[in-house]
Amino acid sequence: MVLNRLREIIKPITSRIGEYFSKTGLPAWFWTLFGILFALASMSFYMQQGYLNTLMGGLFYLISGFMDVVDGAVASYTHTASKLGSFIDSTSDRITEIIVFFGLMVGGWAPPDLIFLAVTFSLLVSYVRAKGESLNVEIRGRGLGERAERIIILSLFSIVGAPYYGIVIVSALAVITFVHRCIIVMGALK
Repeated sequence: MVLNRLREIIKPITSRIGEYFSKTGLPAWFWTLFGILFALASMSFYMQQGYLNTLMGGLFYLISGFMDVVDGAVASYTHTASKLGSFIDSTSDRITEIIVFFGLMVGGWAPPDLIFLAVTFSLLVSYVRAKGESLNVEIRGRGLGERAERIIILSLFSIVGAPYYGIVIVSALAVITFVHRCIIVMGALK
């Protein structure tokens, strides 16, 4: 919600990002794939104990999230945005969330039921948006814990060596955002 409201303010920055990364000649889908690879790197660090692993897991997850900005910026700058690209991007976003939470679970950074709650409601937040928008109910930017906020929170808490608290906050935000979005969609469909 908070970061989505900044979207218009930072549009010139994302445009420059698109311009810069498009100079490589690589298509937007490449950066999407790169984001998945960074999520896999994040997972591999999260699967192990120790501060260095939470630090690296958090940094790689943050970079993975940045790649999501890059792929959209490149598609926009090169005028190659498409429905297929949007589908691939959205699906890869869900895959990266699952990958990272799996690493956190295997690494024992929080009880499995808490991680299950975090990943389930993170996915449901996205599902409710997609379903709501398929029913012509605008959801984008609604709710406290959209994906960008969740990535930043979990990454920052990991970087300071406290991924457990990041998982707790992400879980709470995901549940609140899910409920909020359900209320919005149901209210609009009455």
